[in-house]
Amino acid sequence: MESINNSQGLWQNGTAPRAQLLGLKLLLIATAIAWLSLVGIAWSEAAGIPDSEGDSDALSRESKSDEYNFSWLDPEKKIYVLQNRKYVKTGHPILSVMGGGSMSNSYRNVYSVDGRFAYYLSEWLGIEAFYTNFFNSTNSTFTALSKASTGMPSIREIQSQVGAMVHFVPWYAKINVFNAILYFDWYFGVGLASMSTQVDLRQNFSAAANYSPQSLLGVTLSTGNEYYFSRSFIFRWDVTGTVYSAPVSGLSGESTMFSNINFAAGLGWRI
Repeated sequence: MESINNSQGLWQNGTAPRAQLLGLKLLLIATAIAWLSLVGIAWSEAAGIPDSEGDSDALSRESKSDEYNFSWLDPEKKIYVLQNRKYVKTGHPILSVMGGGSMSNSYRNVYSVDGRFAYYLSEWLGIEAFYTNFFNSTNSTFTALSKASTGMPSIREIQSQVGAMVHFVPWYAKINVFNAILYFDWYFGVGLASMSTQVDLRQNFSAAANYSPQSLLGVTLSTGNEYYFSRSFIFRWDVTGTVYSAPVSGLSGESTMFSNINFAAGLGWRI
């Protein structure tokens, strides 16, 4: 009974749990030290690092011959420096033809053909001129509205836009695609565009279409990727948004801000 009481007293005072916790900590520390020692030895052997003072000359020769020795990490020497560009843009004009569409017009299906000419002053800065032609046709929303109502909203169609942008290319990368290296740039653009539009002025669906032309000025923002197939050919996708001010109804009256977002993809030719 006396030994049992003493044992219960140790647990109540916390002496036994503290001793066990200390022992566990020491065991974990010893295990970590042993593991790090084994890993260090393995890396040293793989990298050819000498483990004695007699091999100091060999270490010196190794350091001079290869400042960045990653043989322990990549024995087959397949590591390449990311910053080394295989395809450069500086001083090379790039011609692009793309096709796509826009989802910004609630009453029209809109498709586009886009031609672009870019010239890069450096690998991260360039200028791009563009011309986009849009093709408009009535969609299901317009058809449903014409059947449900006699009154017709003011509908503006964008026929084309021409402008220029400054390109910033902050990101360049390489990715492995099916065991092949693919090089690409990720760019951002900002600029101005002149827009050729037309507005349907009829008041109801029963009347004949009455289009009137209208020219607008917009601010363009874009982003996209350029993927290099070879030194001459590029695949690119692009999202270009144009923000502009126009009358809410027709050709005059109160104005508000609108946006036209165009998605496109196509091929480029680096001259």
